[in-house]
Amino acid sequence: MSAIEIRNLTSLADQLRAIDVFDQTWPIAGGGTEITPNFMQALVHNQCYLSGALIDGKMVGAAFGFLGMESGFHLHSHMAAVLPEHRDLNIGTRLKLHQYQWALEKSLPFITWTFDPLVKRNAKLNLLKLGVEITEYFPDFYGEMIDSHNAGDRSDRLMAKWNVTAAGPQSKEARAALSTDELTIHIPEDIVEIRQSDIEKNLEIRMDVRGKFLKAFADGFEVVGFSDEAGYILKKPISDNGVTR
Repeated sequence: MSAIEIRNLTSLADQLRAIDVFDQTWPIAGGGTEITPNFMQALVHNQCYLSGALIDGKMVGAAFGFLGMESGFHLHSHMAAVLPEHRDLNIGTRLKLHQYQWALEKSLPFITWTFDPLVKRNAKLNLLKLGVEITEYFPDFYGEMIDSHNAGDRSDRLMAKWNVTAAGPQSKEARAALSTDELTIHIPEDIVEIRQSDIEKNLEIRMDVRGKFLKAFADGFEVVGFSDEAGYILKKPISDNGVTR
């Protein structure tokens, strides 16, 4: 198998290839682009993050982020995509690890990004492989989205926070056994397939998961793990005196 190269993208030609990856991933009905080339050039010129994954010179994945100020200076990773025919090569993970090293070199303490709480493969990558924290649940975070992947759905998102330290990412094992003081929020195996075949069923699941997350967070629960069978695992944190808060 050909080697996968991950590198920062600065030239206009490379930026266009990255934009093409984003537009193939989130195509807009009737044409259009997720981010215009002139805007991308302005962002990259001002030290925003843009990387690409290449195989034999072909751009097969890309990731884009910018500096955020919420809770302190950090990298906010806004877009990350891998073309469908290359999604079983751990390219998404390698793009994230490249971001991690980039943030570490710039002394940024953490990275944030949003992800759809219903997409199981992303939940497992973020919570287990990368070891992120989940800080908030945002109903309809982006409002109406016009790309064909999200059209007709609600843009609910979980906010991930990935602490950046010299020790590197701390992965977690998938959980099997649960304790009596934990609760779970189940998600389907493949929400994308459900969305494509039955948008009303998708919305029913979305509203159910939204309600459970909002109630759990309001009651003081935090996401502490993930189970293939049960989904998200939540628990109330223990205070310094050993009492559940």
